[in-house]
Amino acid sequence: MPPAVIITTKDLRIVEATHDGRELLLHEDNGGPGTLLDKFPAWKPHLTDELLGKGGWCTEMPAGGVSFRVQVLPAGSLIVFILHEKDSTGAECSHEPELEGLRKHNKLLETIIEDAPVGLILVNEDGTILYINKKQEENTRKKRELLIDHNIRTVYRRAFEHADVVKLFNKLISSTDPNGSAIVDHYYPQFYKRDMIIKFLGKRLPEHKVVALFVEIEDELYREKRRAEKAGEELRMSRSYLAHLLDASPNMVISVDGKKRIVSFNKTAERLLGFHAAEVYNSPVDRFFPKEELPKLDLAVSSQVLFYSTFHIFRADRTSFPIDLYSTKIRDDRTGKDIATLLLAVNIEENNRLRKNLIQSQKMNFIGELVSGLAHQLNNPLVGVVNIADVLLRMIDANDEKYPYVKMIKDAGESCRDVVSRLLRFSRKQEECPRTNIDIRHVLEAGIDMLVKHPKFRGIRVERSFEEVPLLRGDPVLLQQAFMNMLFNSAQAVDGSGSIRVECGPDRGLGRQVMVAISDNGCGIPEEDIPRVFEPFFSTKEADDGTGIGLSLAYWIIQDHGGMISVESTPGQGSTFTTYLPLGG
Repeated sequence: MPPAVIITTKDLRIVEATHDGRELLLHEDNGGPGTLLDKFPAWKPHLTDELLGKGGWCTEMPAGGVSFRVQVLPAGSLIVFILHEKDSTGAECSHEPELEGLRKHNKLLETIIEDAPVGLILVNEDGTILYINKKQEENTRKKRELLIDHNIRTVYRRAFEHADVVKLFNKLISSTDPNGSAIVDHYYPQFYKRDMIIKFLGKRLPEHKVVALFVEIEDELYREKRRAEKAGEELRMSRSYLAHLLDASPNMVISVDGKKRIVSFNKTAERLLGFHAAEVYNSPVDRFFPKEELPKLDLAVSSQVLFYSTFHIFRADRTSFPIDLYSTKIRDDRTGKDIATLLLAVNIEENNRLRKNLIQSQKMNFIGELVSGLAHQLNNPLVGVVNIADVLLRMIDANDEKYPYVKMIKDAGESCRDVVSRLLRFSRKQEECPRTNIDIRHVLEAGIDMLVKHPKFRGIRVERSFEEVPLLRGDPVLLQQAFMNMLFNSAQAVDGSGSIRVECGPDRGLGRQVMVAISDNGCGIPEEDIPRVFEPFFSTKEADDGTGIGLSLAYWIIQDHGGMISVESTPGQGSTFTTYLPLGG
């Protein structure tokens, strides 16, 4: 007899069970909350924190009037309980492949829901929030730990001021309709300070006594498009809950029939492979895989258990990229027969990019600590320079020929001390660096005027092309330092004979940010080095010409202002560093 399976959350709330598992739960139903210990209170002494965290076995566990041997398997944010009748033997071995497949399958579903690009809220029948996914946490701009176990009407008070939202929620809670949707225009939630359109899509899951709410924020730029495509949107809103979930997946989801012909193709697959779903329906899935990998694909499609392996997959232009491919059977609940095979493909290239971004972030944090230490070390000598220069100014007459030089020393020392002080506050975040309304043209002019006196700029032509730009909020001293670092890098690339062009203007694409471009006709950057130019201590120059900190510090300052830097370069022709700064600063 197959074992019964019950799946719970970490706090033992029941989320799923096999037929036999549900029979045991119904036998023990006492009308209380849906937790495992409410159904089987005699289990409490055995379910220790260590067992629930690491897994293991328990014997003599009563359920439904029978004693069971229970295997506990943690699986991500879920726990699987497998109940074997006391006289069964070898169950743990015979079912191990299925259990491993179940763990992987649960992990996949958890990843799809957690990383979905649309907000998801699960609430119980009284409106208490049970779960919020990562996207909804971003939408809300509050840690989900502060929202879970609170009533949704309190957490999203502004939403429930709209009659359409109240009507949708009441309909879902009252079970009059398991599905529902609402769109609120001119919406001003408590978590934002701007007008927006917000979409709600609801699904009642009566078996689990919960309601799933999908939340999507629509930017103002898409208002007209939404109105123009109202008919298409209504059609999309009428799709089933499962179709929405698959299309929202960040991974490619493709299903095939018994002859490996494609029967479904989600939006992520369209985007990553460059095909529309209509182009590939009823065609062999083999078209996406190299010939040498087709035998392995046959294994994936024919496997009766969860299958996993690494493949390469072709785009429409016949370029390929690596994926992790999972396959599982889709069965008819009524007949038990296989009706399709689900293929879930994870783009490994994207994961590698995310890992590189994490490493870059860690390097930037290290630069912050380094700048803080250097600032401390430089601050005391600079104080001495400024004070001694001040004393000398008082000792000599203003008409003395040495007076301007001493004054220059004092002014330069005070300027350096100001930069060091701001970098110290900036790197340690001890207090907010002063942000003011600034005209980026004045910042660039001041930086250029200071640098053209440097020996590195002797013989270099600096061209300016400044359009009128709106004011932005920022720290003028730190921004000036960032652009001076980029200008100095261009001067080193030109090496005394060439030109540097500095441009600024409003960004024509988005219109809510300012663009600054610094171009040179110098030696350029090799293609393989471009991804590393902003890394701390990375430099292609001689040891005496660069430390590899200047561009990483510029990147750090621009990023702290909410902006971004990109670089384009051709060896032997020059480079262009383009900076985008938002008007909000």
